[in-house]
Amino acid sequence: MLLWALLVFTAIFSVTRFKPLQKHVGTGQAIAVLALRLIAIATAALLLIPASISSTRTVNQPTHIAILIDMSRSTNTPVRREVVKSLKQALRHRSVLIWEFSENLRPVLLPILSEAAEGNASRLSAAIRIVITSTQPDELLVITDGQDTESQPDGQLLEELRKAKTRMSVVLLPTNVLPNLRLTVSPTQATLFAGESVSFAVKVEGSRLHGKTSVQLRVWEAKKLVSQATLKTVNGVAQTTVTLTPDRAGWHRYRFEVLPVPNEVWTEDNSVEAAVWQAPMKLRVLLATGQPNFEFKFAKQAIEEEPNFEWVAVSSLPNGTRYQQGSPKLLPASLQKLDPFHVVAIIAPTPDQFGVAEGRAVWQFAQNGGGLLVTLNELSVRSNGWRFFIPEPLKIAPLPAPANLRPKQGDLLGEKLTNLPATDAVWSVRPQRRAFRTALQVGNEPVLVWWQEEWGKVAVLGLDGAWRWAMEAARKGEEPKIHRRFWQTLIRFLADPTKGRTDEISKVAGGLKTPSVPPPELTVEPNPDQLQELTKATGGQILQPHEVAAWVKGLRWTKSVTVPKSQPLSQMPLPYLLLLLALTAEWWLIRRSGLP
Repeated sequence: MLLWALLVFTAIFSVTRFKPLQKHVGTGQAIAVLALRLIAIATAALLLIPASISSTRTVNQPTHIAILIDMSRSTNTPVRREVVKSLKQALRHRSVLIWEFSENLRPVLLPILSEAAEGNASRLSAAIRIVITSTQPDELLVITDGQDTESQPDGQLLEELRKAKTRMSVVLLPTNVLPNLRLTVSPTQATLFAGESVSFAVKVEGSRLHGKTSVQLRVWEAKKLVSQATLKTVNGVAQTTVTLTPDRAGWHRYRFEVLPVPNEVWTEDNSVEAAVWQAPMKLRVLLATGQPNFEFKFAKQAIEEEPNFEWVAVSSLPNGTRYQQGSPKLLPASLQKLDPFHVVAIIAPTPDQFGVAEGRAVWQFAQNGGGLLVTLNELSVRSNGWRFFIPEPLKIAPLPAPANLRPKQGDLLGEKLTNLPATDAVWSVRPQRRAFRTALQVGNEPVLVWWQEEWGKVAVLGLDGAWRWAMEAARKGEEPKIHRRFWQTLIRFLADPTKGRTDEISKVAGGLKTPSVPPPELTVEPNPDQLQELTKATGGQILQPHEVAAWVKGLRWTKSVTVPKSQPLSQMPLPYLLLLLALTAEWWLIRRSGLP
């Protein structure tokens, strides 16, 4: 700032001295002296200004060349090995950046470049992006089969390639994505009563199988082979149902496995385990009613026909005496001592046939894990006979007959009760104070509802015509299959094999083996289209494996680069020379005129 003030003062002082100087030396010489003084001041001002003069020059620099090689196992073919050998031969005297990638990316030296590829992923897009942003090569050669297990949008990669001014070329390798089988089993955990069987839905899915491949399915319990089958895959899928019957009470652990197909390397999804707990006793049912009726008679027959049920039927004689029959080990039975049973079915109860104490005991039985079924008929509805056993308000309304029964879609019980005939005595049932589920309905009205009551299940059946299905079958000389299946399904649904054994069941060792998902290298199909588009957009080449040496030979290993150059005026000699000439000329003119 002080120098600028001095220059301004000097300029003003020089202008004010012009007239006195004119009187002594004349107008022409005074103008020349003033001009030289102002030129010197202007030159000094230029030296104080941070101005510079720009220029350019051309220099030769090495071309930045990078090579990106896929190390994922899908490229592990003889062609890849030949490409690596050719690359080593062509670049043996050259300095090139070489990167290997699979799930990770790492730089490598040319002599230790691996010919084998065993990576478990192929993060192609990420590898290209990292190499471009970190090295900004002029030429990038990508050697891959096009598999990308974490693909990124084409636009992002193209933008980064253009920003780095990189030309990308690609060597497309043949792929070697191996076949793979994946096994799924449902359910993986089940509980049974003694004598029952469990059915497992088995599904085998295959990828890259050739034609109709046969797969071998085996089921083991410890070291014992309990089932085996040969499955045919259709469109890469094979399905079957395996039914197993445990031979003793307690936990049973089964291992399902499919043998690997030729060339399959990932077998962690070829096996799965399932656990089955079998109760030490059969399903025990107590069937109770007042005066025997047709529903009671035919329901008892359906329960008798199931060999895995143990049962007791309780009804009243005309004089009111209770009459019992059934499995000797369960007799005598009482509605107030229900511990031996799993399900209690009360057929069309009325208030004069059962007592309050029995109703409380049955309700407590359901809350403790038992199953409770209450059916209705005309007399039971009119007398509210169900109220002892279900202390919940129910809204019950008659429906027109005949009524077509329709299972509720998505309901656990409704899905098992299909193709039922119509009935001519039916009521809609709606519990008023709790959430319930509908298993059967007529129109949109529920006629069979159920809900979870603490540890057990409770169901209310609002129809009194199921017995007619058995009569109709008898009239035709057929077995009452529909009626029998209906009652057996209903009883089995309400029964819980783990009743009273919750602690024992909770000890099931988790740790069941489940299929491990194969690495993405074995599931993602190669897609070279993205690479071809990027290569075309950046002006690169799509090379055949045998063309690698020719590509290396055709590279330009140096490039001409225009380098900008800028030099401040204060670092140049010309301003100082001009200042010196102006001051010297001014001094000479003044001395020539005889002025001091």
